[in-house]
Amino acid sequence: MENFTENLNEEEKKLYDQILLKSLDFNQSNDFAEELWRRMKENRELYEEVQYYFENNDFLCSLSVKGMTVADILVWQIDRFKAAVDEGKFGLKYNPSEMVLMAFYTLYDVTKDPELYFEHFRQETGSDYEGKTSCFTKPSS
Repeated sequence: MENFTENLNEEEKKLYDQILLKSLDFNQSNDFAEELWRRMKENRELYEEVQYYFENNDFLCSLSVKGMTVADILVWQIDRFKAAVDEGKFGLKYNPSEMVLMAFYTLYDVTKDPELYFEHFRQETGSDYEGKTSCFTKPSS
């Protein structure tokens, strides 16, 4: 099998290595990092968002889908992570890397099918309610 990073330039390799390191932080396989990388290469604005985050430890928020940015997705996902903690999944509580990378991962999905996600965003509030779970689309390991 060909080495995934073989065709990356130095800047890309550095960024990919940072993504891989953060992915391994929350027990994801290389597959997660490779899929996020594929999404970034397909969507240049997403690439710039992730690159900016790793260079500045801040969000650029220039990629916006009907006003929704990675910061908005992060807030929505934090609510879901809180539900996971309520369900006894405490590992999520101590890993901000997972929250951030999953927000970028989800941002790509939002660009592909915004209405599906906007429905979730409208229906799911920060309040606890019956039937609320931590389930969200997460790549399989």
